[in-house]
Amino acid sequence: MVLGTRSVIYSFCCCLLIAYMSRAMGVTLITCLSIVGSALVLVSLACCYYCYVRHKSRKDDHSPSLKDYSWNVKSFHFGDHLHFTTDDVINAIKKENMIGKGDDGDDVAVKHIQKTHSLEFAAEEEMLSSIRHDNLVKLYCSITSEDSNLLVYEYLPNGSLWDRLHSSGVSGLDWNTRYEIAVGAAKGLECLHHGCERPVIHRDVKSSNILLDEHLKPRLAGFGLAKVVQTDTDTTGGSIHVRLVGTHGYVAPEYAYTCRVNEKSDVYSFGVVLMELVTGKKPLKDEFGGENHIVNWVRSKMGTKESLSNLVDSRMDESYKEEAAIVVLPIAFLCTSSSPNDRPTMRQVVQALENRDCWKSKLDKFTQTSRFINGNTRTV
Repeated sequence: MVLGTRSVIYSFCCCLLIAYMSRAMGVTLITCLSIVGSALVLVSLACCYYCYVRHKSRKDDHSPSLKDYSWNVKSFHFGDHLHFTTDDVINAIKKENMIGKGDDGDDVAVKHIQKTHSLEFAAEEEMLSSIRHDNLVKLYCSITSEDSNLLVYEYLPNGSLWDRLHSSGVSGLDWNTRYEIAVGAAKGLECLHHGCERPVIHRDVKSSNILLDEHLKPRLAGFGLAKVVQTDTDTTGGSIHVRLVGTHGYVAPEYAYTCRVNEKSDVYSFGVVLMELVTGKKPLKDEFGGENHIVNWVRSKMGTKESLSNLVDSRMDESYKEEAAIVVLPIAFLCTSSSPNDRPTMRQVVQALENRDCWKSKLDKFTQTSRFINGNTRTV
């Protein structure tokens, strides 16, 4: 009886041991399968990524370059012999020759515009192919293909007015040079408003769109947003309704809230540029306080003759500070009037700037300056 009981107990223990070992082996097997499965998934993902990168690399290697396209050339300066060919331009468009984004270049300035921006290309080509002026950038030709558009300009080695005023490491400008830049840029804008068959609104007047040649003579550039006023069908006083574009800090207030522009919108932007020239400050700056805008800052400081002089760029010679404050700032102030009707035309701005000696004698007393600023003299 005892022997039988021992046999039963032994058999029961053996069963328990076998069950435990089976369970342990099952857990181990499941763990091993999980590890192997995870490894296979990772290997598969790595293979897929490798294939994708290799395929993309091959695709990029075989994607057409600018040289693979057929190009059409349209020249706009038939009297000038161009010392370059289409191949010269195409072959020079490579990364090591790129000196920035904008209207600069090497010997000639090439602006590359994708087909997705065809409206900008068409506007710039139309404006600069038909308008000639010493203070407008010269467009030599356009080169087009099925995928890209190129505009070939004259090269202006001294960069933009923005660079000269605001970039560190760039030599500054004395007052006489600044004054000549103001007059030249004003004449370029006057040509657009008054010298064309239909007025042209630039819509992006700013210091970075005023380029400087080897003699620091200004050229107005950046015509991708320009619009022609259709005066014979227009019933809104010469203004046109457009989507809001331009550069923050230079956009006229009425343009921002009505999306209607006319020549006076450009006049406002030019007034901001004049303030930049006099003060040496950017249109938007934290030190201005309030809305951080140069126009509001200048208005808040125009209380006395001394405060006017304090607005002038400290880098300028002391002997010219009073002229900058008394002659140019009041013109800039009028150009940036809140109401478009209170702003002068660009023709009047040019006349005022060119009458430099006249204004110096007329504005030798601050009381006269004050009346000028407060609107008793509506035109300049």
